[in-house]
This record gives sequence, structure tokens and C-alpha cells, in this order.
Amino acid sequence: MLSAAPPNTYYRHHTAAYWAWQYRVRTRQLQAARAHLRARWQPTVRYALRLASAVTGVPYTQLAAVAWCESTHNPWAANGRYRGLFQLGWEPFGMSPYDPVANALSAALTVRHDGSWRQWECRP
Repeated sequence: MLSAAPPNTYYRHHTAAYWAWQYRVRTRQLQAARAHLRARWQPTVRYALRLASAVTGVPYTQLAAVAWCESTHNPWAANGRYRGLFQLGWEPFGMSPYDPVANALSAALTVRHDGSWRQWECRP
């Protein structure tokens, strides 16, 4: 004769240990996917910085230094309301703040227009 399990021992026919294991596996898979995406976007970040430098005349070294200080060249960086490569508080050209090309061009054009990096905490 089968003995009945105490109430709340199983959820969807699995124990708590099974669900804890599933959580660890899914977390590792998500972390691996994020790392893969970050590595895949690095050439685009370099391209965005070079393009912004060529279009605006702001030196590439300055753009790269400020972007590294603000977001470590991570286009998905977020800090409160500030988002993207240069931690902009506005939507660059009405596009996603996580788009590295739009973010870099918007920051470089702002620096070109203002003549300084006064809007950023990090300066070259």
C-alpha cells in the first residue's frame, strides 16, 4: 500500500530540493547567456566609439575613457535613470538608450556642442 505524502511536501510532483536545483541551473544558464551577449557586443562598442569620433571630431581616446569610466563599455549598463554606454539621462535620437551607436553619437554631439564633458561625472 502506498503511503500518502504529508501535505505541501510536493509542488507539481517535485520536492523543494528539485526546485532549488532547477533555480541554480537556470541562473547559471542566464549568466552564461549574458556573458555571451556582452562579449558579442564588444566590437560594436568599439565601432560606435570610432564612428562617433569620426563624425564629431571628438578624440576617440576621450570617448573611450569616459565610456569605460561610466559603464565599462557595457551598452546595457543602468544606474537609476541613466542608461547605456555613456549613462545618458535622455533617449538618444528617440532610439533605445542601450543602442551603443546612438548613445555614443549623442554623447559626442553633446560634447561637441557644449565644448566640455561637464554633464558627466567622468572626464577624460
